Amino acid sequence: MDVIPFQRKNRSDVIFEKLQELIGDGQWKPGDRFPTEMELTRLFNVGRSTVREALNHLKTSNLIQVVPGRGTFVTEPLGVEHQILSRHIPDSATAQELFNIIEFRICIEPSTAYLAAERISHAQKKKILGIAGAVDNEDLSPSGFAETDIAFHIFLAEITGNPLCVETMNYLHTFFYKQQIVTSLIAARKKAAAQSHIAIAKAVAAHNPKLAEKEMRAHLCNTREYLESIVRETAFSGAAPREKESRL
Repeated sequence: MDVIPFQRKNRSDVIFEKLQELIGDGQWKPGDRFPTEMELTRLFNVGRSTVREALNHLKTSNLIQVVPGRGTFVTEPLGVEHQILSRHIPDSATAQELFNIIEFRICIEPSTAYLAAERISHAQKKKILGIAGAVDNEDLSPSGFAETDIAFHIFLAEITGNPLCVETMNYLHTFFYKQQIVTSLIAARKKAAAQSHIAIAKAVAAHNPKLAEKEMRAHLCNTREYLESIVRETAFSGAAPREKESRL
């Protein structure tokens, strides 16, 4: 191959994308030995640190695997779902961050739904049902889904009329945005989450506090189980959460 020039600022990302493309096109097949770091520095005419970053990205995307004493090899192709999740949960720290967020939400949001069902006004019923319906939109992008989902939870806090509930949810927004993105990446999970929001909204609109609390708790516990399954699928078992507790 000739030296491959690159055209953008983030060199490691460009190299990663090119290598990913070459693997996808069959330049290297599963089981093939992958070029060494030195070979790639010559191929792309860049420094070793840049190539090292690209290789780390390939590893976390499960496209290559280092076999001690033998070298680096192209892995068997993974399903699309696995590849998507691996990119968004690249390490154990990210996984643990998601677990911390969902556990905190389980602590506070069922009670928020309970209060909202007790206090919702006639005018607020239409809005909460409307937001829940908007979540159930297959055309929403992951970021659009996340924003709509978060708007639903923030509005529930507003319905309670308790400023501390509102402030807490607004503060959490930036923290659980990443979690919502992950939730929306898989179509089947996205649909299930949307249906849960509709069930919560209906219980709140019907002034049924116990059902609203139950639906919210089930939704969040299901989300936690989903995140646990992602960690297992992406092989970051070191970040696995504490042993499952019984449903609260």
